[in-house]
Amino acid sequence: MPFVKVNGLKTFYEDKGKGKPLLLIHGACSGTRIWVNQLSGLSNKLRVIAIDLPGHGKTDPLNERGTIEWYADHVASFMKQIGLSKAVVGGTSMGGLVVQQLCLKYPQLVEKLIIVDSAAKIPIPKKALDLYRSQFESTQKLLSEISFSKKTMKNNPALVRQHVEEDLKTDRKVATDDYEATGEVDFTSQVGKIKAPALIIMGADDLMITRGMAQFLHENIKGSKLEIIHDAGHVNMIEKPDEFNKIILRFMGG
Repeated sequence: MPFVKVNGLKTFYEDKGKGKPLLLIHGACSGTRIWVNQLSGLSNKLRVIAIDLPGHGKTDPLNERGTIEWYADHVASFMKQIGLSKAVVGGTSMGGLVVQQLCLKYPQLVEKLIIVDSAAKIPIPKKALDLYRSQFESTQKLLSEISFSKKTMKNNPALVRQHVEEDLKTDRKVATDDYEATGEVDFTSQVGKIKAPALIIMGADDLMITRGMAQFLHENIKGSKLEIIHDAGHVNMIEKPDEFNKIILRFMGG
């Protein structure tokens, strides 16, 4: 279990395999665990690296509220600390915003970009944040459950239950800060500046990211590819890992 000191914070990461590096960034209320099927399923062909952002998983907590830019700065510093000069970088949900920020601010670090179940802007209504603050456990439980397609909820309730339990381990303040940070950023006028080859992946049954949001990224990032995974929702990397991994390998090999 490797750790590295990044900006004074003991930062946990997984590093599996050899070959072209793929760096993966998780979303809100999550950690390296969301990429378990990529760490095991892709590391025979790639070097797969997944990081716990500050306050998540095994990484030290923040002394201040995290922002998307702050997380992107942390990822850039992390890459420097482990000697990674450039990588294919992927992020899901909030992590998708982090990798967009990374690509815009540190384009020299990003060989290719993978945006999963994310958008240029993810609206977080104030009422939803207020409900989240006042009824954290029940609200997060609902959000975690509806991250899956109805088919997965019916056919694999154990997977859904495990995901919910892990999400609820996230510190309440960190989780709330994540959603606030997610709702604050708007890259709609900037994604056209992204020059790295880009792949956009979304689940056909995603209730949080609409097809229109994914289509906007596809249309505004020149030359990007859009892949839709059917019978999957907001966490398609664990719902349909084999299909997800094949999509990644095709993109990495191109």
